[in-house]
Amino acid sequence: MSKPRNTLLGVGVRSGLEAEYQARAAVVYVRDPDDEDQASVRVSPARWSRFVASVKVGQFVPQQEGDVVTITIGDLSHTGVVQRPSFVTTSRHTWEVFVKAVKNREFDQLGIQ
Repeated sequence: MSKPRNTLLGVGVRSGLEAEYQARAAVVYVRDPDDEDQASVRVSPARWSRFVASVKVGQFVPQQEGDVVTITIGDLSHTGVVQRPSFVTTSRHTWEVFVKAVKNREFDQLGIQ
C-alpha cells in the first residue's frame, strides 16, 4: 500500500484504485492505476464522500461481469475542456482491495472539506 502523496495540486491515495483530490479545482480524480490507457473519472467532493460512505457500509454495489467491475461514480464527466468517462473499470481483485482500504479509512486521508 502506498502512502498518500502531497503535491501542490492535491493529495492522493492508492490502494486498489487511485484517488487524488485537487483542491484548486475541487475535484477528485479516480482511476485504476494498473490501466494506463483508461482516463481518470472526475468526481465532485460531495459525490466522493457519499460514494466512500456507501462503500464503507456495504451499500454500493458495482456492476460485475466475470472479472470486470464497473464503478459508475463520475458526476463531472462533462465539465471542463476534456470530456471524461463517468465510470472506472477494474478487476474484481482491485475492487476488493479498494473496498478493504475504504473500510480501513485509508481514503479518509484525502482531506476533502
